[in-house]
Amino acid sequence: MLHFIWEYMQCEPFFVHVRAPASMAAMLSATLGDLVLTALAWLGTALVTGNPHWPLQRWTPRVWLSLLGLALALSVTVELHALAMDWWRYTARAPRLPATPVSLLPVLQLVLLFPLSFGLARALTLRLSATPKPQPLKGASSWNG
Repeated sequence: MLHFIWEYMQCEPFFVHVRAPASMAAMLSATLGDLVLTALAWLGTALVTGNPHWPLQRWTPRVWLSLLGLALALSVTVELHALAMDWWRYTARAPRLPATPVSLLPVLQLVLLFPLSFGLARALTLRLSATPKPQPLKGASSWNG
């Protein structure tokens, strides 16, 4: 949901879609792409740390460097490819990453939302795993009617 909101909010003021209009379908497609990038960030960080459970544990400097490095590399790579394929262009209002033709916004999206997404998933997982399971009442009969 975080990626969808980001995509929706940044699209009109900062992007010009060249091949197709900036529709709801385009926002959903971009969000699915963001989810693939998020999965790649998880996999890459799991490989770098040797720990597929890294999101559920205390994040070491190695986790942070991997996650942020992948966010930077993936965002710049995707944006350069999209610009080369003429999928979109940036408006004059879109801030640029210094010394590149790439907008700063998609880079910030992954740099901010990767840790936030994994952090929220961790918090939710830990909360759900700590929630006591309901127990049947003593002496209550079950009805399988």
